[in-house]
Amino acid sequence: MDSKGGRFSLSVSGTTVSGRGAAKIMRSGVGVTTGVNQDGSGYKTIAPKLVGLDLTFDRGVGLNWDTTMLLADVDVTFIETDMGITHMYTSANWDGDPTIDSATGEVTGLKIMTSESNYQTFNN
Repeated sequence: MDSKGGRFSLSVSGTTVSGRGAAKIMRSGVGVTTGVNQDGSGYKTIAPKLVGLDLTFDRGVGLNWDTTMLLADVDVTFIETDMGITHMYTSANWDGDPTIDSATGEVTGLKIMTSESNYQTFNN
């Protein structure tokens, strides 16, 4: 049986932080867009893109969510604990605007993005 989901652990530049919700792992270094020509035939265009990790965080994880943090390069290790899969993003950057929900403490709106050459994945 194929298993999915489960727990994960996250380290941002050596600091272990708590993630919330489901992570979205973006592993492809290319984006494909399709379209249609005037004669009805199809086409596709391919463009390079960054790989990344889309997460939500707990407000109290020890990150400052300020300009200094957002401008710094980060090394991120994301471990799918129950699946035994590790994802490493080196020389990565934050992408987006952090938004903090005062009722739940959840921080949304951020992704961690890097070049495909700075991404590795392996089974534990």
